[in-house]
Amino acid sequence: MSKSSSAACVETDVTGPRRLGGSEAVVIVIIICLSSVLATVAGMRVPDVLQLLAGAGAVAALVVGLVTGAPLRGLRRTLGALLTPPV
Repeated sequence: MSKSSSAACVETDVTGPRRLGGSEAVVIVIIICLSSVLATVAGMRVPDVLQLLAGAGAVAALVVGLVTGAPLRGLRRTLGALLTPPV
């Protein structure tokens, strides 16, 4: 009688959620610190800080998309979302 291995039924290449790298975590911490400094020291209102951070993130996404050669359809969709007035 052959002895079967219980590990044969376990998939080894199943990927779980990806953890943040060191540089990604540093960027997130810097954004949080910058927003808290803008809100407290500069006296900006929270909606203004969020609008500033959203605008900077959108510009960064467009620049990265242009530099990396993202498909034109995706860039058009992003630009359309940026220029559409809020409801």
